[in-house]
Amino acid sequence: MATRAHHTTWQQTVAKLTALIAMLIGQSSMAATTTGTLNVSATVTDYCELGATTVSLNLGSYTPAADSTQNTVIQVRCTLGTTYNVGLGLGTYASGSTRRLRHATDNTVYMNYELYQSDGTTVWQAPGQAGVVSSTGTGASQNLTVVGKIPSAQWGVKQGSYSDSVVITVTFP
Repeated sequence: MATRAHHTTWQQTVAKLTALIAMLIGQSSMAATTTGTLNVSATVTDYCELGATTVSLNLGSYTPAADSTQNTVIQVRCTLGTTYNVGLGLGTYASGSTRRLRHATDNTVYMNYELYQSDGTTVWQAPGQAGVVSSTGTGASQNLTVVGKIPSAQWGVKQGSYSDSVVITVTFP
């Protein structure tokens, strides 16, 4: 009988331990939970950028018998709905409001030229003036055509290369 009582106590101990383990496992899988909300936000500001910070316009070979005209493209990309203006400065060698190219080796010789909007007749002016190009951003790159013209009948120019540097300014709110 002592063996049987011992065996019964042993069975009761194992049963109690099994119940305790089951209870502990059950409690961990039945842990209490609660939920909440994480509010995430951002603000998009007006923003624009040039597709390239350096754009080239080669006006080709010039003879005084005819205008020399060539085009190039300025790419501007702005966030959707951003209004912007693009102005072109007068250039490094301007005289008053006249844009001029300077001879590469004789800095006393200049040749007049002008920059126009895509219609080829409206002068593209500097920021703050009436002749800037205005548009609204679409989120994609927008191509703005610049038409460069050297007017005919400039007989006092010297053979050789000429150049100028014009600042492109994009303004947006």
